[in-house]
Amino acid sequence: MAPTDLSTLQLPRACRDALAQQRSERVNGHTITIATDWWNNEIAAAHLPGAPVTGPDVTQLSRGDLFTDAANLDAGSEEELLRFLWRVLAWGSGMKLRLNRQRIRTVADNPSSALAALRQALQAGREGPARAYEALRPGGRNALAYLGPAFSTKVLYFAGSGALDHPCVILDSQVAATLRNTCKWGSLGEDGWPTSTYVRYCTLLDRWAHEESRQLGRRIGIDEIERWLFRP
Repeated sequence: MAPTDLSTLQLPRACRDALAQQRSERVNGHTITIATDWWNNEIAAAHLPGAPVTGPDVTQLSRGDLFTDAANLDAGSEEELLRFLWRVLAWGSGMKLRLNRQRIRTVADNPSSALAALRQALQAGREGPARAYEALRPGGRNALAYLGPAFSTKVLYFAGSGALDHPCVILDSQVAATLRNTCKWGSLGEDGWPTSTYVRYCTLLDRWAHEESRQLGRRIGIDEIERWLFRP
């Protein structure tokens, strides 16, 4: 299939309507129920730092919580870096825990390699989508086993601490389904996206964000559009 000409794609009206709402509510306040006890127990069982992911009575995480984590993150600290990873994975998984034990085991099997990849990704994530994506998906493979595009792009996204000019954004199956079915990106595919596709995706959302910023008279972050694509 020939690549879709993204310059012809227009932002759906329903997304434009959603952008009239406050960013703080739609993005920062996007909250997911997490399996707190499961994460704390599994991390402890693997003898890894970074737990607890939350206090025992906290069962939810928001994007705003993870923005705060990233803003205060000391990437030189093994404990802080892994706690950030666990919390991103917990938020991204919600109550669906498939493959998370394998992700934890991947880190436990070679913590120095996992930490090096994460540090590189956090730095690259602030510079541009191509280098960032390659940091966790070098040559189309996972730098950390079981950490594919859906979760690696969450790590890259949250590395930006919620900054409006952060160049990386989440691309997962739900976002992709809306792009294909509603926005008519017919050549996108369902998963396993190469770096070039991720860059095209971020560029498309950046164009839409700039267009809507002019219309609304305020700066629109690309994640405000991703938030709608995730659950239109």
